[in-house]
Amino acid sequence: MTSERRYDAIIIGAGQAGVPLARSLAEAGWKTALVEREHVGGTCYNEGCTPTKTMIASAQVAYLAGRAADYGVVAGPVTSDMTAVRQRKRDLVESWRSGSESRLRSTKNLDLIMGEAGFVGPYRLEVRMDGGESRLIESDRVFINTGARPSIPALPGLDEVPFLTSTTAMELAEVPKHLVILGGGYVSVEFGQMFRRFGGRVTILQRRDTLFPREDPDVAEAVASILADDGIELVFGADTQRVSSGLGGMVSMDVLTTFGPRRIGGSHLLVAGDRRDAVQTRR
Repeated sequence: MTSERRYDAIIIGAGQAGVPLARSLAEAGWKTALVEREHVGGTCYNEGCTPTKTMIASAQVAYLAGRAADYGVVAGPVTSDMTAVRQRKRDLVESWRSGSESRLRSTKNLDLIMGEAGFVGPYRLEVRMDGGESRLIESDRVFINTGARPSIPALPGLDEVPFLTSTTAMELAEVPKHLVILGGGYVSVEFGQMFRRFGGRVTILQRRDTLFPREDPDVAEAVASILADDGIELVFGADTQRVSSGLGGMVSMDVLTTFGPRRIGGSHLLVAGDRRDAVQTRR
């Protein structure tokens, strides 16, 4: 344990709020500590906007290549190399992340501390550093910017099968043969169309009777029509009762629909719900 250090401000989390706040306070002359457990940039750089849009761009190229004949262009069979797609995504994320980290480390009055912070007093924190050591820091002003993570529903059997989230789905090394997606929101639609355009079969299970329940009905209907044209199976009014392992590593869902019970199996399951607050208490 190193000696304790006092700051004018401590910020936990180097995400889209923590980074600009830390730089603004430091540039105003405040001695500032920015603590980050995993990587600079938060969800947007690392698991959200930047990586997903990078992979969607690759899927768009695959889609257009498959329609080359519609534009009078002769092309051969189109296949997707997910290892190459993933590496392109990783390289771009690392470029953005390292640039942001470099700017932080060069900011006067700002200490970027890589480790996990936990309160040991009202204004006192212990940071477990990535190297294994610990550091005590203290400030009268502590800002918590720990962001959010994918929300996992309490669904019977889900904890017994392998499933994907919006984060882990971007680390696949192959296109799922049949991707089943729970949820009918923005994450579901984005990933469903992307993997369909990469060449996989996709089924979306939506509990409600429409996609995007908070959007205008005509918008939701237009999006559903586009997905159907892409060859995505949409199952509305689908209340998933249980998830279980199937033969050959398949994942099976027992689903109640407006037309009766169904069992739907797939090679991969993506749980595409909302994101929840990532603040945790240390025990």
